[in-house]
Amino acid sequence: MLSYLRQVAICESVREMIRQALGRSDDWHTKLKASNIPTTESILRAVSVLPGVDSEEQLKDFIIDHMLASLHITTIQREDLTSNG
Repeated sequence: MLSYLRQVAICESVREMIRQALGRSDDWHTKLKASNIPTTESILRAVSVLPGVDSEEQLKDFIIDHMLASLHITTIQREDLTSNG
């Protein structure tokens, strides 16, 4: 299991990456979602109930999926985000 401080650092890094990706989107509706990104604390609470998240890669994957689900990102918006960075 990763230490709590490492989880916080990873979570904040992923949050910033997604915030920047949302800001680069050409769709104004997608850009507005940047203000609704879940807090680090709420994301780490969701992580804490999952057994088996014991690597950085698993943690990053979970955080990205959790955040995009929380923001109600559509498949088209997700494809746009991944193509923009």
